[in-house]
Amino acid sequence: ATHPGKVRPNNEDYAYHGPTPHGTVAIVCDGMGGHEAGEVAARLVAQATYEFITQSPGTDLEALVRDALLHANQRLLLYAQEHPQHKNLGSTAVVALLTPERLVYAHIGDSRLYAYDGKQLRLLTQDDSLVQQMLSSGLISAEQALHHPQKNVLSQSLGQYPPPTPHVGSYPITRRNAFLLCTDGLSNSLSQEELQTWFAGKHPDPQASVEALVQKALEQGGYDNITALLLIPPAKSHTFGVPMKFKLPPQKYLIGGGIAIGVLLLAVGFWVRKRPKSPDAGGAEVIVIDDSAATDTVRSLTEVPMEAEEPYEVVSPAPPPPPTQLPAVAEPSAPSPKASPTASPKTSTTSAAIFEYKIQPGDNLTQIAKAFSVSREQLRQLNNLKTDNIQSGKVLKIPVQATHTHTVQEKETLTSIAKKYRTTVEAIRRANGLEDEKIRKGQKLIIPVVKR
Repeated sequence: ATHPGKVRPNNEDYAYHGPTPHGTVAIVCDGMGGHEAGEVAARLVAQATYEFITQSPGTDLEALVRDALLHANQRLLLYAQEHPQHKNLGSTAVVALLTPERLVYAHIGDSRLYAYDGKQLRLLTQDDSLVQQMLSSGLISAEQALHHPQKNVLSQSLGQYPPPTPHVGSYPITRRNAFLLCTDGLSNSLSQEELQTWFAGKHPDPQASVEALVQKALEQGGYDNITALLLIPPAKSHTFGVPMKFKLPPQKYLIGGGIAIGVLLLAVGFWVRKRPKSPDAGGAEVIVIDDSAATDTVRSLTEVPMEAEEPYEVVSPAPPPPPTQLPAVAEPSAPSPKASPTASPKTSTTSAAIFEYKIQPGDNLTQIAKAFSVSREQLRQLNNLKTDNIQSGKVLKIPVQATHTHTVQEKETLTSIAKKYRTTVEAIRRANGLEDEKIRKGQKLIIPVVKR
């Protein structure tokens, strides 16, 4: 359901949902740019995202939804070049891909995704906004953030170059789940408590319920376009849930059948003992039952390798190249294990999957996840966090590809060291508690290898 609101003449929101080879996808966008450019931007982003997901192969769904938004960003850049009057167009986007086991999502901007598990409402996304950065840094309170005059100032959106960084995550599916995608016109008008109350109510007609939700937001503000998309996983069918009733034959048939089988077995045994030996046999005849066919059948069912979910993206569908006038936007590939530097007297290597990071004052989960190239959901699961709240001084477990110990040499910089180990300057800086990029000769550094 969507509504232009009470102030703006045009509705620059756009929502879409439909089937793909990977599952059902839902997309909500909030365009910007003025002079109808916002309407165009939101529609282009939704269409480009849906087309990319529909046409791209692969099993790494988090990489798929991330690259779909990067592809949509390129589409906007191309459109802006071809239509100079719309050079400032842009859009937010939140995309959710529903599979039987989990919901995979990505977002850029301040359009949101909520998950309801039958009891509790949870916000899965974190706004890319100036106010959210101030809130995460502890500069303002949650109450101040709710009514801050700069709520509409975004820290990143689609339609910019260099390209933005999509936030990606996943959420396990249960039979009582429901998901809400919405623009800030809804989330700025209704609090999370009000949304929780709405989810907890009865919804015999989901379409009417969503329309009523938008109407409620309209009555409590309506200063912006309002869009809400409710995504409900289908109920799983219990094929074997109802026990089947079996009726045994009459007892006389059971007794007769047992006697017949016993007589047959005795006859077979007598025939085997009385059967003459083969002239070529040196001893008692051995009867071999060839079960190769059965073995092959079992092997075909048990030895098929199952697809394991990778903790990091392995193969991501490459977005189509951008227009010739713009530099290409591409995701760097993950470093190969063979590319790790060889240990020397000044460098030691530790193969590790977990790096322990001490949380610093002012840190938040989004910043840490971005610095070490992992998702917030990975950090929450690995550290058993129910929310994104973290405490300064606590140790946070972070999945990395490997860790190294490096002694700084003459004229080395953090940039050159990061390039040597194929990691990022930010990861090295945070791992060693460095406030800036200044290092000295002989200094020992911990080098976490992360995706760049």
